[in-house]
Amino acid sequence: MTNGWHLDFIADTSAVIHLCRRDPKVIDQVRGKTFAITFVTMAELSVGILKSNKPEAAWNQVTEVLKGQQIFLISHHTAAIYARIFIELEKGGKLIPVNDIWIAALAIEAQLPILARDEHFSRIKNLTVINC
Repeated sequence: MTNGWHLDFIADTSAVIHLCRRDPKVIDQVRGKTFAITFVTMAELSVGILKSNKPEAAWNQVTEVLKGQQIFLISHHTAAIYARIFIELEKGGKLIPVNDIWIAALAIEAQLPILARDEHFSRIKNLTVINC
């Protein structure tokens, strides 16, 4: 899935938003690292851009932050991982947002940690979370 790229982690939407806001902690965490995002993060960012008072400026900022980053798409294997995560969380009564389950499934499939601010990722087995 990494297409031969060396990747250090997948950046969740929360991490990318804080990069766009020039959060020094997140900037330090990505400095010298190579990361990818998921199709979900791109979609969530696109919604935010369309809701922005200045969509063109917001698009330019996101484009600059994500320049050269790989975007992960889903496969049949991702869907199976998603289903397993969903069922485990549902059985435990601890569901998280559906979009975040997709992001977690892609990270598990790629065997990469997630850089995120959302604590609920910690509920997912076999997922390493780097808090930002």
